[in-house]
Amino acid sequence: MGVVVTSATPRVSVVIPTYQRCASLKRALEALTAQTMRPTDFEVVVSVDGSTDGTRDMLAEFEAPYRVVTHWQPNRGRAAACNAGIHQARGALIVLLDDDMQPAPEFLQAHASAHNDGRRRAVMGAAPIVHVRNETPAARYVRQKFNQHLCKLGETHHTFALRDFYSGNLSIARDVLIDTHGFDEGFTIYGNEDLELWWRLQAAGVDLSFSETAIAYQHYSKSFRELAHDQVAKGRTAVLLVSKHPATRERTKLDSLDRQRWLKRALLHTLLAATRLVPGTLNSVISTVAALNAAHVPGLTRALALVLDYCYFAGAESADNQSSRERPRAVAVP
Repeated sequence: MGVVVTSATPRVSVVIPTYQRCASLKRALEALTAQTMRPTDFEVVVSVDGSTDGTRDMLAEFEAPYRVVTHWQPNRGRAAACNAGIHQARGALIVLLDDDMQPAPEFLQAHASAHNDGRRRAVMGAAPIVHVRNETPAARYVRQKFNQHLCKLGETHHTFALRDFYSGNLSIARDVLIDTHGFDEGFTIYGNEDLELWWRLQAAGVDLSFSETAIAYQHYSKSFRELAHDQVAKGRTAVLLVSKHPATRERTKLDSLDRQRWLKRALLHTLLAATRLVPGTLNSVISTVAALNAAHVPGLTRALALVLDYCYFAGAESADNQSSRERPRAVAVP
């Protein structure tokens, strides 16, 4: 059953999972004070996933025209933090917002309007990455790649694929999330918890749409080293996703290695073979490219794409190997 809306119950609950991003979170909260939606019509639920950077103190002192609910838990990952926030929320419509987002004034009204027809749907809002001065080659690569992806999502008659889905700027009815059991908390590291959720939402008959007006600007601040380790984690969680839903395999990147162009394919196979022989290879490659990125070496884009794919496949191989070691072996009967 959905949330019953009364005069004391907000229409919308903004759920923000956060970890170690106090300043970014404060920027998001300040942006929400400027919404065109009346502050009595929404609340903000901040789900703090074990932050130790002053986030709790900032929240205790933050003054807002809207209701702010704070939940704190030991670090358990984004999926668990989202679920905790969803269960604390009172609004009939949940808007999930990442802590590095800065919503535009019309953000909440656009999300609410997208659900006026009463259909069971999830709405992804645009989340363009903001250009900053002196951005590194890696930051430029991420910004251009993701913003081009948003342009495709906004095309008329775009057919959504599994990997199109993201939940950093997403609205969906609370009762739909509750009925489908929210995020899978088995995903404790970066990546694929949103794709796993969307796989189940599709099976439950939920439609997906994209709103260019429900915009929240994304402030990307990760170093190359952080980005690379995210890709390793994403490879690992892709294996976890497929273990739970085998039919998703062909929709992930896991089987794409041998479809790469011959040179990139050969380089990836060489790097992965070296990693099997010398486990320190992965960290050495990441450290080398991180230094080149910090030095703003020109012409690094192709190398970045190669190394990030290598990190993904290395993470996937690591997860596959771990699964093989943990799988019970058949006992021979004499």
